[in-house]
Amino acid sequence: MDRLCSKCLCLASPQEGSIEESGVANAAMNPCQLFASLVMSMCCHILSTTAWSVNNFLMTGPKAYLTYTSSVQAGAQSGIEECKHQFAWDRWNCPESALQLSTHNGLRSATRETAFVHAISAAGVMYTLTKNCSMGDFDNCGCDDSKIGKMGGRGWVWGGCSDNVDFGERIAKQFVDALENGHDSRAAVNLHNNEAGRLAVKATLKRTCKCHGVSGSCSIQTCWMQLADFRDIGTYLKIKHDQAQKLEMDKIRMRAGNSADNRGAIADTFSTVARTELIYMEESPDYCVKNLSLGLHGTEGRECLQSGKNLSQWEKRSCRRLCHECGLKVEERRIETAYLTYATSVQVGAQSGIRECKHQFAWDRWNCPDSALQLSTHKGFRSATRETSFVHAISAAGVMYTLTRNCSLGDLDDCGCDSSRNGKFGGRGWLWGGCSDNVDFGERISKQYVDALETGQDSRAAVNLHNNEAGRLAVKATMKRICRCHGMSESCTMQTCWMQLADFREIGNYLKVKHDQAQKLEMDKRRMRAGNSADNRVAMSDAFGSIARTELIYLEDSPDYCAKNLSLGLAGTEGRECVQHGESLTQWERRSCRRLCHECGLRVEERRTEIVSSCNCKFHWCCTVKCESCSQVTVKHVCARRHGGHGHHRRRPRGPK
Repeated sequence: MDRLCSKCLCLASPQEGSIEESGVANAAMNPCQLFASLVMSMCCHILSTTAWSVNNFLMTGPKAYLTYTSSVQAGAQSGIEECKHQFAWDRWNCPESALQLSTHNGLRSATRETAFVHAISAAGVMYTLTKNCSMGDFDNCGCDDSKIGKMGGRGWVWGGCSDNVDFGERIAKQFVDALENGHDSRAAVNLHNNEAGRLAVKATLKRTCKCHGVSGSCSIQTCWMQLADFRDIGTYLKIKHDQAQKLEMDKIRMRAGNSADNRGAIADTFSTVARTELIYMEESPDYCVKNLSLGLHGTEGRECLQSGKNLSQWEKRSCRRLCHECGLKVEERRIETAYLTYATSVQVGAQSGIRECKHQFAWDRWNCPDSALQLSTHKGFRSATRETSFVHAISAAGVMYTLTRNCSLGDLDDCGCDSSRNGKFGGRGWLWGGCSDNVDFGERISKQYVDALETGQDSRAAVNLHNNEAGRLAVKATMKRICRCHGMSESCTMQTCWMQLADFREIGNYLKVKHDQAQKLEMDKRRMRAGNSADNRVAMSDAFGSIARTELIYLEDSPDYCAKNLSLGLAGTEGRECVQHGESLTQWERRSCRRLCHECGLRVEERRTEIVSSCNCKFHWCCTVKCESCSQVTVKHVCARRHGGHGHHRRRPRGPK
């Protein structure tokens, strides 16, 4: 039985419905397949059921040394994604035309909706710049330590790593506000709403504290300011949108261009408006009706909701708002919708694990080559060396980490925060509460997917399963307790605390230490047999009996990573880059030329290269950055064969590093 809006003839046009495309993409995912479910959905429009927040992108994406332009692009796009989430069940649902602020004629208007687009986009740019700065992705900025050591309130001092919102605000303003080069009232309104968006990021900052004292007494605390989830900023600005003020300009004094009367009229009007409020000049058009000149598709064909778990009142009334009040009827139809499944998180998590592997071993002889991506298919990885133990551990950790994070963010339908201890006494002066990351869920699903790759019963399979488990335990071992104070005048007489995942980089650092301390298993070869014999199982049980579950183990010594070995997928160190000089280099990085070149019988060669890179970049709504090309000569040091040499003549062999 179908129930449609009266003119709802087509539920999913090719450009809007992505079911076919999703099916193709999902079918290609290995080693797992996405599941699709038939759901009862109300028409008016097929909308993606999951929207990745900018937090998710930052947590699962590679920690590359991003340029400002990369962050500006990512931030503006995250702003648009948040816009689509906030207006998913409104008549205006942040359509694609909202992406073209500077080119689309309709967006030269200054309505309540375009006010939100400017604010959320500016907030997204500032948010991403700030987050990347605090994560160390930019060379010229880091945490805001301007208040460290100062008394903040009763029982706490400033410390830790406060997110550097002043840096994010300054760079975001340079990029985003540069778009408004006019002096008319619309440009002034857009600049005001840009500023309101940036102030929203500051207004939603949260103070996070860490206790110090004997036996958890929390007699003193170290606190820092931390960005809220971007969803909180979107919700904050949605309220500002609903409360937006309409400007009434003095039309007699208004002139085109930059006349004195025009500037005076704008100044007088803006003097009574708070910087945190959104403003607009023109009433919104009728979003029920299709209007291609404004890029509006109307509500015919849009999806709406009537029943379901955990629906808000706004969502439950979406059919009335989108259909009935627009002169349409509701039609019910069975459609196939692709969901964010476990397999998607498994794939993203495994990839993030490999990226972390490449970071941790960037200056080692073995640098986590691409052959490390194929654990189950590459012959070289049926070996069980110290390096493959790390690959298994970091991959299992990445899968568990991403599943846990997506669960806590609400991206998976059947799980959420771990509230099993909420309300229970945790220690002196604090209780369990908040939203603890659900690591038990992440561990369980990760184990089902990752451990399923090991179908054998031999010693190599047992070693791989052990290292998978050690990777998952590393996620738990690096978790942090985050607390929030309660009490009069910030007295912090009581705290609510929850457990939160650490940055994935910390898990990578933890496992790199475990790799360096990895233990070699000495198996009783006389009792070892191929397959699942009783002697084989007893021999493995005896060997594993003395090994802690948190430690990495291996069976075979590493091959010579200095030399090229195509059968094992090893490229050798010839041609590898090393570093000799630079700011903030670790001892390990400074010695990379000796380790990669000299100790492998190679010399260090200096190579000068002219690099053409982007410069003088300007951001264009939305979401592109146009840049000029600038050239710069860079100096690199690489390992090269010695003059007249035909092979590797080692000076001092020091193992597989």
